[in-house]
This record gives sequence, C-alpha cells and structure tokens, in this order.
Amino acid sequence: MQYFAQEFTSYMDDNDIQYTTMDDENVIQVVYGGDNLETISIFVIFDEDGDPFVQFKCWEILNFNDKEEIAYEMCNRLNAEYRWVKFYLDKDGDVNAAIDAVISEDDCGEACMNLVHRIIRIVDDAYPEIAKTRWA
Repeated sequence: MQYFAQEFTSYMDDNDIQYTTMDDENVIQVVYGGDNLETISIFVIFDEDGDPFVQFKCWEILNFNDKEEIAYEMCNRLNAEYRWVKFYLDKDGDVNAAIDAVISEDDCGEACMNLVHRIIRIVDDAYPEIAKTRWA
C-alpha cells in the first residue's frame, strides 16, 4: 500500500471510521448514508506511482440510459452549482460524481476525509434534482 493510502487508512482507524480496502490496495471504499440516498459509496483512488494525486469517485448514482440528452443538461446545471464536484455521464448512461485533488503529506488523512465528506454532502444534496430529472 502506498504512503498516502496508508496515511488515510491510519486516520480512519484512529477515528473509528469503517472502510474497505479493495483488491487494488490503492483504492479505498467508504460508505455513508445520506438524507436523500440511503447508501453513498465513495471510492478513494490513490496514485499507483505514489504521487500526491487522489481521485474521489461516486459511481452509478442513477442510470439515464434512455434519457442521455436531459442527463447532459442536468450535469451541466449541477456542475455550475457545485464547484467542488464534477458530475458526468458515463458510457453506460450512469450519472457519476468525482473530485480530483492534490494532497500533502502533512494532513493527508484529514484532507482526504474532508473531501470524502464533501462529495457525500454534494451527491446527497444533488440527488433530488437527479431523480426528478430522471423520472420527469
């Protein structure tokens, strides 16, 4: 496990935060519940080369397989409203959210946890608009 991933898991251990280390030890899954979404899974992906680049991804928020055009418009609206998280549509028609960050060795664990909380809050906050757009 790379230094930054190790620092993050140590921080979570110290704060009694549950997580799962994926098969690729540079990917850590953190799961929370929200007010609008019962389960929000965040995948924290650390750079394989040990560089201080980290991605925070929330996949498959809702599928728009047959309504891609309105999904693109909705993602644009969400991206204009939420500056920290980018919303995008993948090739399967799923709405996803992501944050890319550069972290420092000094506060890696706390910084990563803050970004996990930020993406969770934003995804949970945006979900009613996502669902409304999908089912309208």
